[in-house]
Amino acid sequence: MRIMRRTPHRTRLLSLAPCALAAMPLLLTGCVSNVPSNRAAIARERQAAQDPRAMVHIGDAARDQGDLKTAISFYGRAAALRPQDPAYVTPYAETLAATGELGQAMAVIRQARTGADAQSDLRFIVLQARLLTSSQRPLDAIAILTPAIARHPDSATLQIGLGIALDNTRDFTHAQAAYQRALALDPSSLAAENNLELSIALAGNPQEALTGLDRLRNKAVGRGASDATLATIDGNLAIIYALLGDLPNARRVGMGAVANTRELRDNDRFYSLLAPTDSGAPDRSGLSATPD
Repeated sequence: MRIMRRTPHRTRLLSLAPCALAAMPLLLTGCVSNVPSNRAAIARERQAAQDPRAMVHIGDAARDQGDLKTAISFYGRAAALRPQDPAYVTPYAETLAATGELGQAMAVIRQARTGADAQSDLRFIVLQARLLTSSQRPLDAIAILTPAIARHPDSATLQIGLGIALDNTRDFTHAQAAYQRALALDPSSLAAENNLELSIALAGNPQEALTGLDRLRNKAVGRGASDATLATIDGNLAIIYALLGDLPNARRVGMGAVANTRELRDNDRFYSLLAPTDSGAPDRSGLSATPD
């Protein structure tokens, strides 16, 4: 459910004619060359081209402007510089998937897993499952997560990923069991509680979920949770309000979960689809749970 063209500027080295000293005696003190400064600019540009963080920042800016093509270009450069680092591979794969290039995204992740350390590999598995689920392929996500859980039975994150995939198959009972296992492994996991409450709402108990999610948000604020975490909780609260038919509160709460007016408009349409019809059921079902 929730389920970015400009060429980068290149500095041009200018060649300046020598100062015409005899013809322009009044400009003797002003005769300068900007070649050194241009050389410095070229050096800075070359240095930035080897800095994956700079590439990601440019990619982020392009993505925020809706320029996914440029974002993919810069994310790809960053990932090429750090091919086994989830921090650089993740935005590249996510944006590829967002443009419909799921196969290429999976190939990038599979290549990144080759030679990755155990912790990074775990993050790549979760990324694979999340992108498959958000691309309406939850059964493929479950097929990846099940053997991974057998190898890492103490991973709460894998259990959350499994719960999200199961929610997308409408197997809410087993999804909630997965979130409960995650909480047994990590009782402080806000992500597990957040997704559990949404699953309860999707299973047909939005009022119960609303009470639980309100309580969870207060807990998150008390812990000093990040803005991103609070935005995810707010997004789920908005969904639950919509399921209850309370569109004004859905829109009010959902404003904290969007980055721009386009997302706000998209969410408004989505909340309207979730609101119960005269028959008491939403216009559409099969909702995806929010990522951890």
